[in-house]
Amino acid sequence: MRQVRAVSHRQVMNRLLKDQRFRRGYEEELEKLRIVDAIVNLRQRQGMTQKTLARRLKVSQPFIAKMEKAETHNFTLDTLIKVVTALNGELVIHIKPRKARLAIGHG
Repeated sequence: MRQVRAVSHRQVMNRLLKDQRFRRGYEEELEKLRIVDAIVNLRQRQGMTQKTLARRLKVSQPFIAKMEKAETHNFTLDTLIKVVTALNGELVIHIKPRKARLAIGHG
């Protein structure tokens, strides 16, 4: 019987990221997740519930939950500004050239 060698996540990702179309999509999703993570962290640091944030924004709590799970990340820049403002945060957008190669993990 032939042994099957397990392939690591890093190996799979390195292979997939060679495809430029996949890489673009992956990088876009990663950026969206970073934004969502920053919103969740800010809300939690302030001890604010999803329900309180929803009331401030005049939206439903399930909308906030979906946003925080990245199930809905097609929100507009206006929505992003409103969310950050409701969290008493400051939105800072820094645009710079992308690094030549995306790093998947450490070591």
